[in-house]
Amino acid sequence: MFVNKHFFTLALLLASALSAFSQPVTVRSIEVYGLKRTKEATVLKELTFGTGDSIIQTEIGEVLERNRNNLLNLGIFNEVQVNIFQWDTEKNEIDVVVEVHESWYIYAVPIAEIADRNFNVWWTTYNHSLDRLNLGARLDWLNFTGHNDKLKAKWQFGYTPKQELEYRFPYFNKKKSVGITTGILHSINKEINYESRDNQQQFATVNEMRMIERWRGQIKLQYRLSHYLRHEMAWTYEEMIIAPEVLEFNPNYFRKGETNHAVLIGKYTYEYDDRDLRIYPSKGIRAVFEAEKIGWGSSDDENTLTSTISMEWNHLTGKRWLQRISGIGKYSLSRSQPSYVHYRALGYEQKFVRGYELYVIDGLDYLLGKYQISYNLLSKYVQWGKFIPVEQFRKMQLEVYLSLHLEAGRLHDPYTVDKNSLANIWLFGQGAGLNVLLYHNFLIQFNVNRNHLNEVGFFIHNHTSF
Repeated sequence: MFVNKHFFTLALLLASALSAFSQPVTVRSIEVYGLKRTKEATVLKELTFGTGDSIIQTEIGEVLERNRNNLLNLGIFNEVQVNIFQWDTEKNEIDVVVEVHESWYIYAVPIAEIADRNFNVWWTTYNHSLDRLNLGARLDWLNFTGHNDKLKAKWQFGYTPKQELEYRFPYFNKKKSVGITTGILHSINKEINYESRDNQQQFATVNEMRMIERWRGQIKLQYRLSHYLRHEMAWTYEEMIIAPEVLEFNPNYFRKGETNHAVLIGKYTYEYDDRDLRIYPSKGIRAVFEAEKIGWGSSDDENTLTSTISMEWNHLTGKRWLQRISGIGKYSLSRSQPSYVHYRALGYEQKFVRGYELYVIDGLDYLLGKYQISYNLLSKYVQWGKFIPVEQFRKMQLEVYLSLHLEAGRLHDPYTVDKNSLANIWLFGQGAGLNVLLYHNFLIQFNVNRNHLNEVGFFIHNHTSF
């Protein structure tokens, strides 16, 4: 009986303690420090709580970390700390302090970049020819007015002369939920990719003449329902003019076999994204649905409708092991053969099976699956001191990961499969990588990959969070 009595008392005390910790606390105030250019409203908009809101005591640590990551995902801060400054236990109220270290915002740099799909193609397929370089100047002005808006401008000459201007403003209504992006582009090429054959892009030039000229204007409207859910509607008008000689290489470069191609493109995107750090997440999921309509009638220069669904799941085991499973599928609701210029599947942008970076495979539909496990080898701050003249770069967060990956993909190509042996078969790739994350914003990946053809190669990829 004595034991039972003490057991009952202990259980009562434990229940009382758990009840106390499950009580909500009220956010009495929020103070933000370290802002120089960024408006305070931009920071407060990313927080999942505001003054007067309640947080369950047992969830405070998780909530503060979640909000720190929300701010880092903006790509305009090198470091963020979200902490409790004061806790009034009698009134059950807390004061929260947010401390930020702003990034460098103006990236005005000369352009010396390759014109090919990626570094690996330029280095291997074209023998790192300097003739395939673009030169010029580029401006990326982040946080242009302090509202996390972005101004981008580009002027280049060389392999692909191009002029580009884009401006993104994340919100313009009172609720800060509706944003807009506008942009224009003009480019000229003296060499044109006229078809894909033997799983490679084929290029042609004719006496240094202008092979293709492109004009594009775009406007996007973003509606942000919550911190992790958004809708986007984009309208793009694009006009392309090719030299008549291009049709001798490929009469189907444009659907109607003409030298002028003008289309209106509408694209709707629905995205849910609650990943912690989006450039290299350790936990959280992302789901995206896209529907794209190119042309709006049978008499238009193009008339296609496609849908794309992608998923990504991230999981952290312990403190250092990260797992990622992702997949993407595209289906064309228009089954007729589109123009070659719109007939794209794997090998373009970030849609490829690792190990096949040197190839392109065209088709109407495709599936792509990826699995990666990573180990956090190093995580530390590097103090450069006055060795770095720009104050914003003197303190660098450095993350280094070792990774193993398995990937597979397959596409459906009913029209050009006789020219490309990798179409309509399963593609398998595996390998290992070293991934380096700098300043929470710059990711460089070094991979050794092997494909189902038993080809082994060394590949480099880079990404930024903005």
